[in-house]
Amino acid sequence: MSSKKLTTIWKAEPHTIAKIALLSTYLKAWFSILGTKPPQRNAAILYVDGFAGPGEYTNHSTGSPIAAVEAATSALNTHGANWKAGDIYCAFVELDAARVKNLQGKLSTIKTHARVHASTYATTFVDGLAAIKAARPRPFSQADPLFVFIDPFGATGAPFTAVADILRSRSSEVLINLDADGIARIFHAGEDANRDVLLAEIFGDTTWQTLLSLDAPFDVLCRQILDLYKRRLRLLPGIGYVFAFEMRDKAASLSYFLVFASGHPLGLEKMKEAMRSIDQSGAHTFCDADVGQSLLFQFDDPTEFARRMFDRYKEKRVLYDELRDYALNDTPFANPKRMLKWIEENDLIESVELFPGKTRRRGTFSEDAVKAIVFRQGVTHAQG
Repeated sequence: MSSKKLTTIWKAEPHTIAKIALLSTYLKAWFSILGTKPPQRNAAILYVDGFAGPGEYTNHSTGSPIAAVEAATSALNTHGANWKAGDIYCAFVELDAARVKNLQGKLSTIKTHARVHASTYATTFVDGLAAIKAARPRPFSQADPLFVFIDPFGATGAPFTAVADILRSRSSEVLINLDADGIARIFHAGEDANRDVLLAEIFGDTTWQTLLSLDAPFDVLCRQILDLYKRRLRLLPGIGYVFAFEMRDKAASLSYFLVFASGHPLGLEKMKEAMRSIDQSGAHTFCDADVGQSLLFQFDDPTEFARRMFDRYKEKRVLYDELRDYALNDTPFANPKRMLKWIEENDLIESVELFPGKTRRRGTFSEDAVKAIVFRQGVTHAQG
């Protein structure tokens, strides 16, 4: 999102509409899974939109708050008697008073399930989060599910300390729109932009001083920023799944980075399913966000990512669980099966270790059967 001054309601760019579609698709799955299989029976579900906006655009009637309320209502209506969680609470934080008023009016027109509760907070993200935490502390400290969408109007406003506080609980997840472009401009501006204070707030420490390069090309610097932010998230206790991607328009120009973080593999699996469904529209293309390269995601072609996997693990014995986590964190895929099939077809696997009593057919890699893979020595001519 651009940091430029916007009116109360503005025109949504195509990438904004795609982002809302991605969020909606994911939330429908998230509400359904946690509603039917909650960590504790009757556990309340909390969704927070950190920079909610007015709830609509001049050219699009559904902002992220409306998408969230509709997804919650759909999940409750769909599962009916199978619903085992408690009520769903949707909290919307927005500093601009005119936008809050518009959002409240928009919410009043939406027919929701009786167990969906929407509230607005006309304040900053940090103060709104504190107020929500005071009202509903369990999602921040125990196992009640918590998902926070953080979509600031620029590079600042969502300090890393707030993100870390959200991810402290066992059932929390975040989706962050990271304005790497804006952060890079702050970095280049130096003290004229209060750089030291702002970057310490964004990253939560001073590691940026040694890990970001003033002489790097601008697009490389943006990926350095993203790489550092991912590292910071992965250092948080229990956060084993961090995935970042950029969404590009048809002209292949960068729209924005999104960063997802969770302690559970299923969350990232469902986020990738949502990405795949949006990517099929043809309006945007998801890319990986490695420093020094930008490889288009080929959801139906595992070749390049299989090569990367092999180059990482060649001549090693690797447990299947590690390969699953690698697939989740570093490829478009939810598991390593299709990549392993390509590697085996190219005769790059030394052996496949199975659990006792299990069998498999060549080219198949069930997590219930496969314990570990021993990779051969070899070269795949991977890109990058």
